[in-house]
Amino acid sequence: MLQCSISEYEFMLFRNYIAKISGILISTEKAYLIETRLSKLMLDTGATSFGELYEYVASNRDPAMPQKIIDHITINETMWFRDSMPWMVLENIILPQLIDELLSGKKTKVRVWCAAVSTGQEAYSVSMCVDNYLNKHKIKGISLSNFEIFATDISNRVIETARAGRYDRISIVRGLSEHYRNNYFVNNGAVWELDPRIKKAVRFEHFNLQESYKSFGSFDIIFCRYVLIYFPEELKREVLSKISGSLADGGVLFTGNYVLFDMFKADYDSKPYNNSTYFIKKKVNA
Repeated sequence: MLQCSISEYEFMLFRNYIAKISGILISTEKAYLIETRLSKLMLDTGATSFGELYEYVASNRDPAMPQKIIDHITINETMWFRDSMPWMVLENIILPQLIDELLSGKKTKVRVWCAAVSTGQEAYSVSMCVDNYLNKHKIKGISLSNFEIFATDISNRVIETARAGRYDRISIVRGLSEHYRNNYFVNNGAVWELDPRIKKAVRFEHFNLQESYKSFGSFDIIFCRYVLIYFPEELKREVLSKISGSLADGGVLFTGNYVLFDMFKADYDSKPYNNSTYFIKKKVNA
């Protein structure tokens, strides 16, 4: 007989397992997330209870099972140009500075990392924002090719959606203005397809924020928003420390509208903007 509810013990087994493979710590009051999101896996494996499903997972009979669990359990909430502050800061403060450095030859490339990018809206928002700024200000000698936009997520499922650059009628309206929609998308029936130039400017990779960042090199801007809230305190600090190591001196960090500054204030100056805050990595004195 199929047991559709999860016991406290079964919840703790999966909670610890999910935290280990993804960093995500699911609170007790959200046990229903495991119950609802993993029920299909229970049916697929032939398990009749969450206890049996856990035994199957722990047996390692299916090497793809950890990724399947991650794909089912991650929230993947996102939208275009989410929150107004980062985009105003980019247009009014950061892009003018970086473009001056490109024009003067101090830089040949601007590097941006969007961590936990979900289905790609944040990274593509960066790409569109840069392209729109260059066009609006008629800047010569600099193009979107001078910007390397790197985007990662732990879920293979959402990375595949992001790479496709195709969005349904519900996704396309969430945060996207008519200007950006009309200039950067083509409507193909029920699907809106992103301009190939904008899509080509972004490189997507599967990545777990618990892993090493050393191979990524240094970035001028890092977006790491609305993911750290799902991590335990120790992992928050670890991820912020590794992000700091991946950000160039004077680089910009956007963390989202929640307070984490006490965890990394030694390395950053906080900058208020329109009732929100972004962070500049302090330059190390030579």
